[in-house]
Amino acid sequence: MDNIYRRLGKRVRKERQQLGWTQEDLAERCGMHPSYVGQVERGVKKISIASLEKLARALRVPPGSLLDDSSAPAPDSWGYKFEGLLRDKPEKDRRLLYSTLRHLSKEIRRNK
Repeated sequence: MDNIYRRLGKRVRKERQQLGWTQEDLAERCGMHPSYVGQVERGVKKISIASLEKLARALRVPPGSLLDDSSAPAPDSWGYKFEGLLRDKPEKDRRLLYSTLRHLSKEIRRNK
């Protein structure tokens, strides 16, 4: 059975990969060393709550979501892919992308 640090590490890795970031990218964004991020992702580092919060902020997710992967979409699902694509964009761009997808969806339904 996986321990909490391994589950946390898997979740951090999933979130990072969803954003298309390297470990170095994440480390830079949260002020940590890349090898530390790697240790966290492998579940060999027992991190503090402060470090958990830094990782969560950099990944733009609530800290608790890194501990609970029960609601995480599967990495190969479209929801997972879209969430990662949109999360790193400014609000204005997210609204434009959402509006575009919504319009395309309506057009597809009309043309069936």
